[in-house]
Amino acid sequence: MIDSRIPETNPEFTVEKFDNEILLYAPTDTKAVYLNETAYLIWEICGNKKTVGDIIQLLEEEYPDAKASIRDDVIAAVNTLTDSGALILVDEQ
Repeated sequence: MIDSRIPETNPEFTVEKFDNEILLYAPTDTKAVYLNETAYLIWEICGNKKTVGDIIQLLEEEYPDAKASIRDDVIAAVNTLTDSGALILVDEQ
């Protein structure tokens, strides 16, 4: 189950911010991934060795008014970032 997996950031990707845009960019592959604010927050949390379930719980506690949509948003963002190669899912240790 995805909740128990740990999303790790791919070190080849760096964050590029300009104007009101946030991009993850991998110069070696010339890949760019546009991030909205929610996806960027999730990207930032992924560097802390938290499981997907931990990230969901943390955001639900931080944003209780948005609790109904947080789980789906986190899973969608993690899947998109994993599909692009920006995140790597590893098993909890």
